[in-house]
Amino acid sequence: MSTEIVKDIICPQCGESQKYRLYTSISAQENPELKESILDETLFDWRCQRCSYFAAMAYPFIYLDNKAGYVICCTPGGSGRAVEPAGPLQGYVKRRVKNLAELKEKLLIFDNGLDDAAVELMKNALCTIVSRAYNNVRLHAYFSKVEENKMSFAIFLPRQTEPVYHSTRGEVYLQSQEVLRTLNYNDPEGFATVDARLAKQVIEAYQNT
Repeated sequence: MSTEIVKDIICPQCGESQKYRLYTSISAQENPELKESILDETLFDWRCQRCSYFAAMAYPFIYLDNKAGYVICCTPGGSGRAVEPAGPLQGYVKRRVKNLAELKEKLLIFDNGLDDAAVELMKNALCTIVSRAYNNVRLHAYFSKVEENKMSFAIFLPRQTEPVYHSTRGEVYLQSQEVLRTLNYNDPEGFATVDARLAKQVIEAYQNT
C-alpha cells in the first residue's frame, strides 16, 4: 500500500512556503506513475513555484511490488534510520539501495526476471575490461536492458555526465549464475545490499575454490 506525507517546504532562495508530498512507501500496482518517476529519476525533484529554485528532496522510503514479489528499502546516502515495511514478506526478494539510480536498476533487473547477484558479476567483468581502455579509471555501471541475446549496461566515466553503453552476450549471465550455484550462494537474511562489493567477494571466493 502506498502511503504519503504532505509537508510544508520553505524555499531557501525566495522564502515561499509550499506543500511537498513525500512517500514513505510506494506500491508498484497502486501507483504506476510513481514507478515511472523512479525510472526517470525524478521522484525526489522539487521546484519552487515562485522562483523556480530546484532541489532534490531525498528521503528514505520502501518500494513494494507484490506481483513480482520484491521489496526494496531506499536509504539515500546510505545513512540515517531505514524505513522498513511491516507485515509478512516471506518469500519476497529484499534489497537495500542508497539512491534512485540503484533503485531504478533493481526495478529494471527484477522486471526482466533476472538475478541481481548474477548481474553484478557481469558488471564486474565488464567494468574490468572497459576500464583497461580508459587507463584503468574507476567506473560505475548500471544494467540498462535486454535486447535479443544481449544485455546492455550504462557505464559512467569520471567527469562525464552522459554514460557510454556496452553490451555483453546472454551466455555471460548464465556463466555468472553457474558461479553462484558452485558457491551455493544464498541471499543474506533481511534486506541485502547486492552491489559491486558483494560481486567482488563472490569472485574472490570462487577463485579460491
